[in-house]
Amino acid sequence: MKKYLILILICLAYGYAQAQNTVAKLKYEDAEKAFYDGNYQNCISLLDETEKLLGQTAPNILYLRIMAEGKIWEASPYESYEQVNKLQQLCKQYMQNYDIAGLENKYRDVYELSSGLPNVGSQGELVQLGSKIAKNEEETRQKWLDEVSSENKLIFVEGGTFFMGHTQFWEKRSVTLDDFYIGKYEVTVGDYNRYLAAIGAKTLSGSTNKPVTNVSWEDAMKYCLWLREQYGGIWRLPTEAEWEYAARGGKQSRAYKYSGGDKLKDIAFVGDFWKSPKGPTSVGSKLSNELGIYDMSGNVSEWCYDWYSFHYHEERPQNNPMGPEKGEERVRRGGNFETHGSMAFHCEVGYRSKKEPTFKNESTGFRVVLTVSQ
Repeated sequence: MKKYLILILICLAYGYAQAQNTVAKLKYEDAEKAFYDGNYQNCISLLDETEKLLGQTAPNILYLRIMAEGKIWEASPYESYEQVNKLQQLCKQYMQNYDIAGLENKYRDVYELSSGLPNVGSQGELVQLGSKIAKNEEETRQKWLDEVSSENKLIFVEGGTFFMGHTQFWEKRSVTLDDFYIGKYEVTVGDYNRYLAAIGAKTLSGSTNKPVTNVSWEDAMKYCLWLREQYGGIWRLPTEAEWEYAARGGKQSRAYKYSGGDKLKDIAFVGDFWKSPKGPTSVGSKLSNELGIYDMSGNVSEWCYDWYSFHYHEERPQNNPMGPEKGEERVRRGGNFETHGSMAFHCEVGYRSKKEPTFKNESTGFRVVLTVSQ
């Protein structure tokens, strides 16, 4: 009888252990899923439960824990000395115990993570190191911005809040923007020819200092993507909000009707009712606006990034609006050389128009934006 009781207890213990192992396996699978979903703290909690069920750790459990703790550290690398020290100890534990065949790739991951951890001895040293690195990175970044903006003739626009819209057609509403850089001039034939030559396309003839025209919205965005490849950073067409804010003069705005003044002929190359020019003139031929930006009220109309919606102002977010998620036409801003006196309101800073993304003609061009936000 006693023998049978012992056998029963052994079977029960074995069954319980098997059940524990099954639950532990499921917990580990949940931890993996949490990691790949970016829920790193949840991943670590599930690994704690897995180890508790097994009564010990294992190479795969420790590896996943290190990777999850590493992701948490990477989000704020100079914030917590405790986090750095914890990672150092975990990496040391792994490298001391699991330098074995079959785990070479994981060992390398742990080694590389360990090598990248700050070598400091206190919270104060960690914070000091973080401040030094942040300063160096900001100086390097600003030097790059200065060089790129100079080479591409960009104007820095300090972010701020303004009332966007045209009271004759749409209610003005408050919009807040981050800092950005925008083209001092419209993209010229010379600028565009650099791009065409780089991609092996036929270059354009004519004056290289006039704005490039006969480019669709799609063509303009391809040019922006090319700039991104050449220089890094985020290049694109200006959003409608960025365009209007820059046209109004940003924080230096004097509330002019047009971009740079109230007398259209002083700041914009436009036509008249009887005789319009046959094409645009060289960029920068008229006066600039308060920020030193040229031709935003005339010369050529300009593509903006946004899809067009007549009622977008009613649903537009307060901060950094990017336009509707979908649409059929893209926004154009600014007057052009075909705009005559009776249509002068087309040159006002709040006026907006629209065209299909594939549309192109001799009075439509564009300028570019480089975003500052990281």
